[in-house]
Amino acid sequence: MIIAIFDSSFAREIWQIRSSKEWHHALASTSQPRPSLTHVPIPPIHSTSVLCFTDAAWHATSSRAGCGWIFISQQDEHLHQGTTTFENTSSSLVPEALTIRSALLNALEAGFTRICIKKNCQALVALINSKNHPKDLYRIYRDIEHLSLSFYRIAFSYVSRNLNSLADSLAKSALLLYQMI
Repeated sequence: MIIAIFDSSFAREIWQIRSSKEWHHALASTSQPRPSLTHVPIPPIHSTSVLCFTDAAWHATSSRAGCGWIFISQQDEHLHQGTTTFENTSSSLVPEALTIRSALLNALEAGFTRICIKKNCQALVALINSKNHPKDLYRIYRDIEHLSLSFYRIAFSYVSRNLNSLADSLAKSALLLYQMI
């Protein structure tokens, strides 16, 4: 399982310093590797953490995407869900990343402070933890990183497709409705 955890003040300080350096470095050259996120041992998910299952559905021909997410409590209570759509997405990974960004924005609006993002796109979870990001994901990744600073605790982890069926249904429904317009 691949996980990145961002814990309040220490991670914020590190990210603020790194963000400034990375931004200047990215302006000079986006092809060079950037420092990886701080990795810490995986603590148990806090009892007040919200689980957020996310997924995206992408139509390559139209470059349209539907995104869905659902927030679930540790007691398996459905707290909230949302969908959105995007146009002109250049690859299947772009809407997957946009889904995480949209879910984080929605989580902040809902007042969640501890969250565990569950994603069935292992490639994206690996990219979040990697030193290199494709150019088409760099800005979205930076948004995710910045939004992560607003949470007391946040984790990103891979979940198998069969455990992500609700978010998958939301994403496919959003895309289907969007294409009917």
